[in-house]
Amino acid sequence: MYKYKNRLFFIRITTFLVFSFIFLSLNTSCDSESNAQSNEVDFSENYSGSFLVAPASTDSNDDGRPANSGNFSGTSTFGNISIQSLNEFEIVLENSNCLPEQIEFALVRGNFVKRFSGGELVYGTWNSGVSCFDPLTNISTTTQFGNFSGGTGQFTNASGSVQIDYTSNFLAVPTIDGFSFGGTTGTGLGTIIFNGD
Repeated sequence: MYKYKNRLFFIRITTFLVFSFIFLSLNTSCDSESNAQSNEVDFSENYSGSFLVAPASTDSNDDGRPANSGNFSGTSTFGNISIQSLNEFEIVLENSNCLPEQIEFALVRGNFVKRFSGGELVYGTWNSGVSCFDPLTNISTTTQFGNFSGGTGQFTNASGSVQIDYTSNFLAVPTIDGFSFGGTTGTGLGTIIFNGD
């Protein structure tokens, strides 16, 4: 009888330890809200804000057109988001992606930083993009493709791809005012891959 009780006690302790280990393992792979973290997360965002011509030093191809610096805020898969983006475009002489009455611009280079409500950052680079500007309405529509390249917190070694589509209303244009300024609304879709520490 004594051996039976000891054996039963041993089985109970072993079972308890196994389940405790499983529970701890699951908890270490969860975020602050106890939601299981997947290695890949579909990312989406909606944002709006303003843009302004950046300093002359951002003219990396020496065509006389510096980049535009944008500051936006909105909502995303990870809650509220604020975005700072720097994009340099150049005129495309042969218009192949825009309407005949529009002026086509191609992305030269670009970078972005996205900040989520908890303070975490995700960084990225824009690889390509096309912007179609209508000189009669001073409105442009733009699509850009890029990649995430790390960040802070859970985004420390993040990677993945992202696409943004946005519309900009120019309140000042370089050909008339000597600089660019205006408002933008846009959306973004992509995949964030968490690669651990």
